Amino acid sequence: MKHERIQERRRSSENGQAFIIIAIFIAVLLLAMLGVATDYTQLWARRQMAQGAADAACQAGAADLFLNGTDPTAAADFPALDFSWIGTSFNCGAKPGTPPCQYASLNGYTGSKVSVSFPTTLPGVGGIPAGFPAVANPYIKVTVTDAVAMWFTKLISSTKTINVTASASCGLNPINAPVPLVVLHRTAGPSLQVSGTASVTILGGPQRSIQVDSSSNTAVSVGTVNLQNAGPNGTGADLAVFGGPSTQPAGVNVGSTGHWLPGANPFGDPFASVNAPAKPTTAGTARPVPFGMNGCPDPAGCVEFTAGDYTTCSSGTISPGANGCLNLPYSGSNPKFSAGGTNWQANHAYAKGALIKPSTPTCVNSSNSGGFVFMATAAGTSSGTCPASFSQVRCTRQSDGTCSGGTTADGTVIWQNVGIDSTTPSTAIFDSGLYYVGSQGLSFGSGSTARVSTANGDGSLGAMFYFSTSGSVSIGSSSGSSSACTSVPWPYTSGTPNNCLVPYNTNGSLSSASTGYVASKALRCPSGSPTPSQVPATLSGNILLGPCGATSGIGGTGQYGSPDGNRGFLFFQNRSTAANGGACTAGFGGRCAILGGGGSFIFSGFIYFHNGNGGSCGSNTSCLTLAGGSGGNSFTIGNIVLDKISLTGSSGVTMILNPLATFSVLRPTLLQ
Repeated sequence: MKHERIQERRRSSENGQAFIIIAIFIAVLLLAMLGVATDYTQLWARRQMAQGAADAACQAGAADLFLNGTDPTAAADFPALDFSWIGTSFNCGAKPGTPPCQYASLNGYTGSKVSVSFPTTLPGVGGIPAGFPAVANPYIKVTVTDAVAMWFTKLISSTKTINVTASASCGLNPINAPVPLVVLHRTAGPSLQVSGTASVTILGGPQRSIQVDSSSNTAVSVGTVNLQNAGPNGTGADLAVFGGPSTQPAGVNVGSTGHWLPGANPFGDPFASVNAPAKPTTAGTARPVPFGMNGCPDPAGCVEFTAGDYTTCSSGTISPGANGCLNLPYSGSNPKFSAGGTNWQANHAYAKGALIKPSTPTCVNSSNSGGFVFMATAAGTSSGTCPASFSQVRCTRQSDGTCSGGTTADGTVIWQNVGIDSTTPSTAIFDSGLYYVGSQGLSFGSGSTARVSTANGDGSLGAMFYFSTSGSVSIGSSSGSSSACTSVPWPYTSGTPNNCLVPYNTNGSLSSASTGYVASKALRCPSGSPTPSQVPATLSGNILLGPCGATSGIGGTGQYGSPDGNRGFLFFQNRSTAANGGACTAGFGGRCAILGGGGSFIFSGFIYFHNGNGGSCGSNTSCLTLAGGSGGNSFTIGNIVLDKISLTGSSGVTMILNPLATFSVLRPTLLQ
């Protein structure tokens, strides 16, 4: 019995020893697992730190890639920056002062732990589309390698450290962005100037209403800039500037939801991928037309221009229908007509709408003693001899815009007396289509006025002026200042009324009976945004409208209308032609566009004046002076992209930006 008890105690003791061994084994195993978990948690954390450092370093390098890649003279434009590190692979032990290495260092990684390379392509990235300027080094890749010690793992393994690798790839990538007012000059101070009593008010548009790319501390010099009703919600918008001033000027009102943003990355040219138009194969024409014809608002008559090539236009006396330059008024040293219309011709096939002005020697004076202009109401062929007398009764304009009465039969043609015209008109109307302008440029001088016509043209419902050389657009201070006609005596004879124009109706309706039911081209495009409420129903000054998107001609898809159906390119300056080096208003050098006039105006569409890289004054620079008239009804509707802009005038200009129109811009972007 005693022996049995001893054996039982021995077995009980041995059972306890086994439990202790098992417990120790489990504890060691758990400790090892906890250690490994701790090591790999640290590994994950260090991997995140390395990735953050790679991302920051990559984006810092991409910002310099953007400046260097989009500005051929970046080294001169930004003397404080060093771009020599771009292009050849290195590690930060060799070049610790470069932007990617500095940012990696701020995140805890230095020396050979950080490597930088410049791949020409990236997997899954489509590259820079055709149309953008070529960029030698479009991408940068930063790789961070971190040797992480395995404190617990090495107890159960021979692994003492594990290399954690994180990489980031960045580069210039096209993105779609709203296009606000963009001022592209890289160094000018100022490049945005609102001087004296001038003011600019911006309504609507994207959250960033104005972007100024200049690095100058005085990139913006403004009096009054009102953005309180700008932005998508009409409650304010941002004014961003790469340079300065660093504090918001007193005259800038960004509203309740806007901000002054100094130090903002340059925006770049949003229209860089838009190809310049091809030169038309046919020359444009100029002809005198009487009051009411295709929307001519001048009782004294207009010059009607058709779209086409104006690079070799004539600046002297021309025949009706010749290629006269786009310089108003048609008098003095500018072009003018040798006659008020083409003479009648025997046995000639005339198209509907053809105009003639019968005169000697083809027709005797008594055939058209009043010197009237006649329009063919239908296509036909004239007779062998001039009619004995053309009707001297002017047709009566109807409430639908047509004319009634005053007809003469001539073979199979019916001629209608449509009034008088002038060999020296001061008012121009432009048919829809592309105007390819040469060195003579587009100029509106003293007493002149310009409107778009109601003729179909190419069907785009607007005009685009492409300036193929250093010649640009100049609208003088006394252009567009003619008073509004309240009545037009019937029949109108030269001398009464003087210097008045039928007002333009923004909705495209006919004028009143007292002013002859003259038609206007609607400001709103068929598929475009409603006419802004701030624009008056009628104006009497210069009205120029760009082509509507989603129409035929130059407004068609992929052409020069706005992609959202609104008006597209109104003014487009050649980006590559050397500047003329002339002096511009407010001391600006280079090619100068001067828009405004003494009265009211509407310029609806994209205004694009950019040459070269916009990097120096007097060369490779396109400048715009925009002046509001004393009437206070001066509007630009659309988007403006240029190298420099100066706003002058006593009442200022209202800019109504389009929040929906988007175009591709190159931006430095984290890609992978």
